[in-house]
Amino acid sequence: MTLTRRVALNTILQIVGKVIVTAFSLFVVAILTRYLGVSGYGEYTIIFTYVSFWAILADFGFFWVLVREISKPNTDHEEIFHNVITLKALFGLVVFILCSLVGFLIPQYSWTVKIGVALISASWFWMSLNSTYVGLLQSKLEMYKASISEIVGRLIILVGVYYLIRINASLYGILWIYIIGNLVNFLISLYFGSKYIKFRFRYNPKMWLFILKESTPLLILSFVGMIHFKIDTVILSLMKGATDVGIYGVPSKIFEIILLVPGIFVGNVFPILTQYYHNKDERLNSSIQKTFDFLVVIAIPIVVGLVVLAWPIINFIAGSEYLKASSVSIGSLTFPAPRILIILAISVGFSCILNIFSNLLTILGKQRSQVMPMIVITVINVTLNIILIPRYSYLAAAVVNCFTNLIMFFWWSHLTHRYLKFKLEYNITSKVLFASLVMGLLLYFFRSYNILLTTSLGIITYFSVCLIIKVFDINMLRQMFPKFNKGK
Repeated sequence: MTLTRRVALNTILQIVGKVIVTAFSLFVVAILTRYLGVSGYGEYTIIFTYVSFWAILADFGFFWVLVREISKPNTDHEEIFHNVITLKALFGLVVFILCSLVGFLIPQYSWTVKIGVALISASWFWMSLNSTYVGLLQSKLEMYKASISEIVGRLIILVGVYYLIRINASLYGILWIYIIGNLVNFLISLYFGSKYIKFRFRYNPKMWLFILKESTPLLILSFVGMIHFKIDTVILSLMKGATDVGIYGVPSKIFEIILLVPGIFVGNVFPILTQYYHNKDERLNSSIQKTFDFLVVIAIPIVVGLVVLAWPIINFIAGSEYLKASSVSIGSLTFPAPRILIILAISVGFSCILNIFSNLLTILGKQRSQVMPMIVITVINVTLNIILIPRYSYLAAAVVNCFTNLIMFFWWSHLTHRYLKFKLEYNITSKVLFASLVMGLLLYFFRSYNILLTTSLGIITYFSVCLIIKVFDINMLRQMFPKFNKGK
């Protein structure tokens, strides 16, 4: 099987797995928003947002260093892996203990939030270790195995949350199930990964120094990036409280889930692009173009679909309470969750395509070049949020998110072209936009029908138009999917 087919098949299988996981996650969101209410779901969102900052410190940029190094030819994969997982375990233990202790010292947080932080910190420790095996499986282009372990873990969480809600359990009880689900996820990944490398702790001072040196810029980038993407929720929790966080939390969660799709694809392409670059393979430029084209193909219709179906999507996921709940208005116009989702939809488009540029810079070893721009953009983000949130609350958070992602898109594109000489063709963009508008028109007329049927009809329409106007053709599909060539 060619590398193109392996990447395509691996991506498809992983996307299928992620669709299942996403369905589980959305179902959990749906039952929790209805069970906890706007304020209660706001506390739930605060807990996960706060812990996610510390999770970046626990990872320390090790993930992408691991994937990059074990994707290179002629490297000692076991030595790298054993030292990385040792560092991950050590950093995770220290960081998540500090996370819990600091959480108890924040006066604005209720005891529900403080205890919830301690519970989710424990669950995230297992996620931190699990990511090491995800990196290993990603380098082997066997991410479907990571998808299996994630599906099982999320299914345990889904069933557990549903059962606990049925018996009228507290938020504490609901959060306990995340520890169990994430532990099972890690153990299954450990089983799959042991086929290639056995679990073992190792201390190699020279290797530790190399890993820490390479990962520190990625840590800074990841942490500053997390501030960029998550600080709005933290500022909302400190300045406005749980209700405003709850209203913003639903469209923000949808935003996060959607961005998993381009992340999956670029993650699968990452080892291949790394090999092409280090081997000076002439296929590098065409692979970059194909990656960019794919991101455009998925980004534009997602934006159009979110804008047209914002109200039925929020109603389906969170319930009718979120269609009206609003603490922000400009004149007579209120801003409930659906209008916030429309604003974030624009940000989705920039964030999707941004993936290719940020990952190329990591492949080139130019992650340090991203640090200062990221700091500048994050300072702008934080400053605008602090100024605007007291008056415009979550509306300000959404607008600032969109504005700063637009700046990132152009800045990262400029950086990538500075260090790597390649030329992107944009011929596909106008065709994709046309197909997306046709899809959007159909969605608009069917928006009052069942959301699942309407979405399915929109997807079929979009891809049908893409085939008709030759955004892609049957030959391209045959290259991607080996079964299409069977018997030839």
